Amino acid sequence: MTDLGMLTSAGERSEALAINPAGQVVGNASIGSAGGVSHAFLWEKGVMTDLGTLGGCCSQATDISPQAQVVGLGATVAGETHAFLWEKGVMTDLGTLGGPRSEAAAINPAGQIVGNSQTASGETHAVLWENGVIRDLGTLGGNLSASTEISPAGEVVGYSHTAGGEFHAFLWAKGVMTDLGAVPGLISFAHGISPSGQIVGRAV
Repeated sequence: MTDLGMLTSAGERSEALAINPAGQVVGNASIGSAGGVSHAFLWEKGVMTDLGTLGGCCSQATDISPQAQVVGLGATVAGETHAFLWEKGVMTDLGTLGGPRSEAAAINPAGQIVGNSQTASGETHAVLWENGVIRDLGTLGGNLSASTEISPAGEVVGYSHTAGGEFHAFLWAKGVMTDLGAVPGLISFAHGISPSGQIVGRAV
């Protein structure tokens, strides 16, 4: 086990959340400011680099592609929280569906990014960012959904409220969101998908 260290000597906590095939690690680490402010980091060959923010107090990196594209969420100057893409030293705001919050959860080798965003009406929907454009993936009939992972082929998994108010895991592919089901009266969540389309998650 290797201690990846901290961003600053005053920091008290760091957390690694993802690693790519090249061994580059991303996550977040406190910088010692009042209130426990944390910044996204990229760790490579023993060096932890602060990726900055979107102008606000803090940020968190959630995933990294084989090409070292980093995604996550960060505070803006206006105090909102937006998803970001960090690439070659530049952090880009990925925007929202009209609400004040979005977050990126995962990125695939093709650079497709998934996560969730608030809409102008206040609902939270699973989203896909591709070539800088945000796409609403919809829900299973309820008012909330979130993407958790995307395969190399662009298949997206996550969870959504159904029309009956339960959480069900979903698979989104080629514009269609499919309910993966759950034992009646229970709930399910999808957390990962393999290149061959196998899906894992949990049921409660």
